[in-house]
Order: sequence, then structure tokens, then C-alpha cells
Amino acid sequence: MKRILLIIFLIPTLLFSQGKLKKAKESLSESSTTSTSNSTTRNDRGTRTSRNNRLNSSNNNGFFQDFFVELGFYAFYGTVIGQSEYRSLTPHPYYKNTFGEYLKEDSISSKNSIFKISAIRHFNIRINGLEINANYRILPIFGLEASYIHFSERTIVGSDFLEISSLMANYYRIREKNISLWWGLGASYVGNGIQKVGFAYNIGTEIYPFKPISLHASWKQSFINSTSIDVFKTQIKYHIKNTAIFTGYHDFKLGSEKNGGFILGMEYTF
Repeated sequence: MKRILLIIFLIPTLLFSQGKLKKAKESLSESSTTSTSNSTTRNDRGTRTSRNNRLNSSNNNGFFQDFFVELGFYAFYGTVIGQSEYRSLTPHPYYKNTFGEYLKEDSISSKNSIFKISAIRHFNIRINGLEINANYRILPIFGLEASYIHFSERTIVGSDFLEISSLMANYYRIREKNISLWWGLGASYVGNGIQKVGFAYNIGTEIYPFKPISLHASWKQSFINSTSIDVFKTQIKYHIKNTAIFTGYHDFKLGSEKNGGFILGMEYTF
């Protein structure tokens, strides 16, 4: 009798239980909805009216429009692109008497390109993850970064998985001995039944306050269907020649589901 009551009690739990990865995949699979015909009609009318108003006032405002467009361009260029001052790369952070990744002048040990590879283990109560990253700095100001993340979750009805890959082209805006700052554009791919590619962007920084410690912070957002995959990373690294051991916290938002946790990783610079 007790076994029968236990089975009856567990049946609703088995039927309605759903893991976070399953919910995340359902959210990432949703396509954006189209606007209705009535709203389209109203937008068309509003567009015609605003176009007529712009035509009437274009002659009076042309000078000011050109001025502010040019001002905005130079502000954008100075902030996002900046001056391309020459820098060379160190073999690895804190190499001999250097601090970060960059040198203002060439030396016998300076380099024009470096390659980094890292492996990260994600720790979470429900969802675990394994992440592999590869960063090829083709030039001191430009690099390619590839990443692969495998999430896994065990529930009472079985196991579930989610795999995310991305490729970013990064521009290193700030290249100083104590700090590096970059931003990049690229694409992310989500597998496991979703099979979607979406636009992605990122921004990040690495600070070298004192030997042998560095601090990392980065943000990446990938647009998949009508939602996105967001990740904010914070890390503290301990450098031992070409190798860095690090820990930190990675906060993921997989569609509608949040998944944050502590990480442990290792990085090697070639």
C-alpha cells in the first residue's frame, strides 16, 4: 500500500518536472512575432506625415544636421576606434620586468602575435559546464576568439544538454602595460535542436595591478531568435610564466533562464 501511495505521489512530479536547460532551449527556439496589419497601416501613415514634415524643414536644419553628424562621427571614432599607436606584444603577462600584454617599444623578446588557449569548469547546483576558449592575436590590435561551451543537467526524467559555439573578431582599443580593453563583433551558434546562428558582440578588459595577479571582466551578448544569450564574466588570475590559473564567477542568461556559478580554469600562452 505504501508503494502504491508513493507511486501516485511521484507521478505528477515526473509528468510536470522540467529542467532549466529544457526551458532555456524552448525559450531560445521561439521566433519573433510579426506586427499586425493595423499597426503597419498606422506606421505607414505616420511615416508619410513625418516625411512631409522633414521635407518642409530640411532646408532650415541642413546645416545643423551636418554639424552634429560630423561631431558624432568624430566622437565615435575617438572613443571606439582611437589612435592606432604602435605596440608590440610580450611573450606572456609579467614576462621578466614587464607587466601586461603590451610594450611601447620593440625588444629582443617582443612579439607581433600570440595564441592563448584556456579550459574552464563551471560549477552550479543544477547545471554544470565545460568551456574551451582559443584566442589568436593576429596583430597587436586585432585578434580572433573562438569559444565552445557544453552545459549538462541531470533531472529525475533524464539528462539534458546545451552546446553554444561562437567566433568573435576583436579590436583591442586600449593597449597599455597595465590594462588591455577590447570590443568585438561576431556570431554564435546554438545546437541541440535549436540549430540557430545569431549576431554577437562583446566587450572586455584585463587589468594587471601587480605581479603575478590580473583581473578580467567581460560581457557578451548573442541574439538568438527573439531572445538572447548573455554572459558576464569576472576572473582573478595567478600567472606562472606562460600559465595562468584562475577562478571567478560567470553569470549566464540562457534565454529566459539564469545560470550563474563559480568557475575554475587554466590558461596557456604560446
